[in-house]
Amino acid sequence: MSSKRLLTGLVLMALPVIAVYAVKQTEWGPILATPPARQIGNPQAKITIVEYSDFQCPSCAYMQPTVHNFLDMYKGKVRVAYKYFPLTRIHKNAMNSAHAAECAAQQNKFWPYADQLFSTQSKWEALADPTTSFMAIAQSAQLDASLFTACYADPAKLQNIERDMEEGRERQINATPTFFVGDVRLVGGVFATDGARTIEQELRK
Repeated sequence: MSSKRLLTGLVLMALPVIAVYAVKQTEWGPILATPPARQIGNPQAKITIVEYSDFQCPSCAYMQPTVHNFLDMYKGKVRVAYKYFPLTRIHKNAMNSAHAAECAAQQNKFWPYADQLFSTQSKWEALADPTTSFMAIAQSAQLDASLFTACYADPAKLQNIERDMEEGRERQINATPTFFVGDVRLVGGVFATDGARTIEQELRK
């Protein structure tokens, strides 16, 4: 194999890593690029909404329809990048649910799985072992059950979650959900009341 072909192959192999770990600097600190599976909306959209969220957080579940409403209202103009920020000190199944969602992301089914985690939150949040509930959601989202089971048993899959959590702490996040529209930070219900105005302001820039 020629050195040119070898170099081309190495570059192509590195592209997924670059896509995941590229950094954007903001006044709140650096944002690691989010894997495509955890993004929704037009990849070329002018506005990226970065959402830090916890699947066991009631406010996060309440706000998720608003996220989808804005995607519909500004179709083609915005995209959402989801970041894991499980509040493990107060939500005992927050990390488990994030782990399950990450396994869905591995099969490119993050968003349908995440939506069902939020909509069924009251059914699994207090369980000593929510695995059966997470498997049922996997079946409903048409995931490969064997792949999901293997992923959910693999602690290495927690690395992406822990990376998001560290990023969130560096960006001074202390409540969920927290949204960033450009450099504007909107926490909780403020996203519903001020989100559209903030998006409009960003679109005019």
